Amino acid sequence: MLVLLATGCRVREAIPPPQRPLAATPAEALAEPPSVELDAPGLSLRLVRRELDNGLTIFVSRGAADGVVSVAFVDRSGGRWDPRAPAALTELTVDTLLRATRTVDGGVVDDLLERAGFTPEVHLLGSGWLVRDRILFEELPRYLTGLERSLRHPVHREADLRLVLDARVERRSALVLTPDGLIADRLPGLLYADGDRRAGSLRDEIAVLRGLGVDDLTARHDALLDPRRCAIVIAGDVEPLGALPLVRARFGGWEAGDAPPMDAPPPRHRTEGARGLVIVQPLVRTYLKLLEHAPPLAHEDHAAFLVLEQLLGGMFASRLNLVLREGRGISYGFHARYAATATEGELQMVTAIDPAHTAAVVEAILEELRRVRGEHGPGVRPFELSVAKTRAREQLLADLDHSLGVATTIGVHWLAGRDPEALPALLARLDALDADAVEAAARRWIRPDRAPIVAVGRADVVQALRAAGTGSLRVIAAPERHRR
Repeated sequence: MLVLLATGCRVREAIPPPQRPLAATPAEALAEPPSVELDAPGLSLRLVRRELDNGLTIFVSRGAADGVVSVAFVDRSGGRWDPRAPAALTELTVDTLLRATRTVDGGVVDDLLERAGFTPEVHLLGSGWLVRDRILFEELPRYLTGLERSLRHPVHREADLRLVLDARVERRSALVLTPDGLIADRLPGLLYADGDRRAGSLRDEIAVLRGLGVDDLTARHDALLDPRRCAIVIAGDVEPLGALPLVRARFGGWEAGDAPPMDAPPPRHRTEGARGLVIVQPLVRTYLKLLEHAPPLAHEDHAAFLVLEQLLGGMFASRLNLVLREGRGISYGFHARYAATATEGELQMVTAIDPAHTAAVVEAILEELRRVRGEHGPGVRPFELSVAKTRAREQLLADLDHSLGVATTIGVHWLAGRDPEALPALLARLDALDADAVEAAARRWIRPDRAPIVAVGRADVVQALRAAGTGSLRVIAAPERHRR
């Protein structure tokens, strides 16, 4: 029976094409494109800003009347690149901050906010950290009370720390034995100069974690939460006159710390040494990644890089994606991402390709970087610039479509030292960009002959990259996989 079924499948006729077009609307019934340019929607945050006597800043942004508000607490008194502490220590302190809390009567409650029905998220950034949550408006007083208590009175217990540390060290130790882990371990050192904290390896982080104790977390916490370096953002269905007294009642008693403010130093980028990393592993597809420095959040070139992100792979219509995937069929897709914090920005370009075309694809990537710099040829064309600007603009507006996005965006921009009230100006600057401005920004940051490149693939990938003119490469074998 199985044989007969299989035979039947082999000789079955192909499904015939449809008798009628699948589109329900005939072409002649479709509307013509608009004859005039449509007005782009503006941006209004309806933002109220106040500062308490202790220096803590409050932002309130009134939004839709849907009964929902979002709260973001941000602190720039200790970020990932704070020179006073290892990044691994700051990350661990922030990640465990809400784990256990000392109550008013001297007891200890695990996960105070979660037990109260809230779902806070904690994120560590280059210049600070944030806690955010979305709640019902009527829960705002209770949430602020629990948040203040959790932030100010954490309990660091040896058993909790050991559990977290052991899990974190185990995960990172396993990760460094994979191609992804090797990239995370080695790639920062190709982009950043020796001595820059951003150049630290995954193995360095593991070594720091192994030596941490409860006293380290307590001391690190004592250096955080200086109200002069903190802000609370409340966005959504909220009246400023009702929200401001709630924050003042719970956070107005915080006292400023003794330590002077200290910002993370700007990055120092590598200009010599090996340019690329090749991890040799017999894969069906070659993985390629390019990393380059880019402007931080408050830099005047930030808007231009939101557009360059789209041009270099953020949008489906990017030239590399259309040529390599749609035209030649040698890539699963080409992707680009621009990430920026207060202290630095990074541009990443990623693809997976047929190994036989490695050299050609690398050459195409480098040529595309030269094109968006305006080095030769037509440079950035009007139509692709229009599409890229539209997508960049819509992504900015999409982040502000809901209260959590508004609260987070305001908080992140405040961490970066940028006035959140200037967000509409960022939109205007993006709209005003022309090809010359985008190309000039690309020339200031993108280095086609220096940007670090990583490849994971067969041994012949090394020769292909060298043939593409990538320069000096570090070649390492992928670790053997051990199952247990």
